[in-house]
Amino acid sequence: MFRVLFADDDYEDRELLKLEIQRALGSEENDLRFYEASSVKQAKEMLKTQPFDLMTLDIEFDKMTEGIDALPEIFESYPTLNIIIISGKLNKSEVLEQLFRFTKDNVLKGKRWARHFDVLDKKDDKKEAMQRAYSFAFRQKEASDNIRDLFLLAESYLEKDEIDKCLEVYQKIQSLAPGEYESKENINIFEDNVSLERALEYYRKGEKVIASLLLGHHLERQLKTYTRKIAGRSVPGLYDCLKELERSHRFSPFKKSLFQQVLRIRNKAIHSPTTISEEDFDMAVKDLKLLEAKF
Repeated sequence: MFRVLFADDDYEDRELLKLEIQRALGSEENDLRFYEASSVKQAKEMLKTQPFDLMTLDIEFDKMTEGIDALPEIFESYPTLNIIIISGKLNKSEVLEQLFRFTKDNVLKGKRWARHFDVLDKKDDKKEAMQRAYSFAFRQKEASDNIRDLFLLAESYLEKDEIDKCLEVYQKIQSLAPGEYESKENINIFEDNVSLERALEYYRKGEKVIASLLLGHHLERQLKTYTRKIAGRSVPGLYDCLKELERSHRFSPFKKSLFQQVLRIRNKAIHSPTTISEEDFDMAVKDLKLLEAKF
């Protein structure tokens, strides 16, 4: 049995989604069950009554962003609900930028949910996304409790800066749910596979939010590495790094200004990712080289 909840105020769009799911999954699942909600309020009430394997959520109801506005509560209340966002007017990158306000940590820090999550245009061929959601839901039935527990464990290691142990947990998540996005991205980050070049590649492909987060993470790591090299010990917070460097007496006013400039770009990338420009990438590269140069 595979239960799908359609949250869309347009009857014809709901019917089209049914046809697309039947086309995508009919050969694999002989017990597809469809449920319909014509408003966000109705969808929330239905989510309380029974579990669903997949929810498609339209962005627009009476208000332009009503679907997006409902997501934080749905994410937190139903941590394993697989969700496909359907957009008729906004492109994917614009939707993801709007979603940033509550999903920004997903790239950098494992959360307590594990789900298939996608954003599609109403005109997109949805077959592949539906099949991915179905595959993830199938694995999820056996592994979801373990995955949530593992994300909590990984988060506890991350807070203690025990990166090696955190990495082991994310790799375990991958063994239970191959391809799970958050743990996969974190593995890349912790194995230092994320560089400024890769972040810039995301930026040029239009994935500005992810690019900015990766830029911010990379700059933070570089500043902490620099502090450890100059001060002789690790310091958890970046402003504490600055204080530690000032106490080391090996930190000139020029180097301090460079450190502060890189820190400003890092903060901009993490806290205001949609404002990052390619010039910020160029500035970060130049200032890091000057900061690490021996003169």
